[in-house]
Amino acid sequence: MKRIEVVLILILMTFGLLQAETKLTMELWNRWTYQMNDGEVIKNEMALKRSYFRIEPKFSENIKGRFNLDFFSDDGEIDINDSTAVNTGNGVGLKLKYAYVDFGNMLPIKDSKITVGLMQTYFGTIYEWSYPTIEGDPSDKYKFVSSTDFGFGISGKIPNSFGSYALAVYNGEGYKKVGDNINTDMNYAANLRVTPIAGVTFGGSYMFRSENDSDDDNREECNLIAGIGKFAFGPFNLLAEYLYKIKSLPNANPEKDNKKSSVITIIPVYKITDKIELLARYDIYDPDIEADDDIENTIIAGFNYFIMQDAKNKPKLFIQTNYQLTQYETDNKKDVQEILVQLRWIFSETINKN
Repeated sequence: MKRIEVVLILILMTFGLLQAETKLTMELWNRWTYQMNDGEVIKNEMALKRSYFRIEPKFSENIKGRFNLDFFSDDGEIDINDSTAVNTGNGVGLKLKYAYVDFGNMLPIKDSKITVGLMQTYFGTIYEWSYPTIEGDPSDKYKFVSSTDFGFGISGKIPNSFGSYALAVYNGEGYKKVGDNINTDMNYAANLRVTPIAGVTFGGSYMFRSENDSDDDNREECNLIAGIGKFAFGPFNLLAEYLYKIKSLPNANPEKDNKKSSVITIIPVYKITDKIELLARYDIYDPDIEADDDIENTIIAGFNYFIMQDAKNKPKLFIQTNYQLTQYETDNKKDVQEILVQLRWIFSETINKN
């Protein structure tokens, strides 16, 4: 079913290229990474970490599509605190990141849209994350949810610019391992944002996620909650986010096997000029709230330098520089320090067939 869905979306995209206004975009991330583990250098590399190719056809004022290919450096999975770990990466990888169509104003609800396909996961900040730091969104970094998934959703704006909402149903497989972790139960998400006054936004998300069918002995269920606050006053912006997860094995011993995890993220950004902004980030990750000495703290400090911007003041060519320190309370893991310097560049072209 999923393959049929992707093929249909690709047909629509191709038709859009021939008949409609279409935007083509390419974004590349060239990155230098210098990493130390307890004072010992374990990585010093230059790499093309990400490369996105995006097609956005506009069939009409109310029907639009998006198709993304994600090219990335495939470094494999390595435990930097395990001296016997082996890098299993293949050097390069390719994933389908987005493939969906938006149908606007199809419902008797103003400013609403229906989305079908490989689409955003409406949870926390992951669906709108723009990488102010080189490190990814907290939900992605700490493996709470995947940034995209195959599904169906309804979203829109609350009248008078009071906020936004989204309701969605997903397979639960994400996009990195297509066909993995699919069962007879769908995953559900609800997201709400409220802007009571200009510059202040509050919101929250709920998601139910499951792995394996209801009668499977290894059935796993996760209830996830996100709370966010955004504050923007003049040159200063602040993002605060709290993530909470309860994971249970209902066919085993629910009381014994429940596991609770949490993340607190705070990101202040100060724009010195239109070209330079300073930023910091502080993450507190607790993988098991009831366990002792397992908290992971990450501190990031850096700046973004915007070399070129477009007519709408959006970055086209910019440099990101981050210093990152990850500290572990457990004695089994050593602190990790990283220096990351990244050149991001974006170029696009709109083709109008009319």
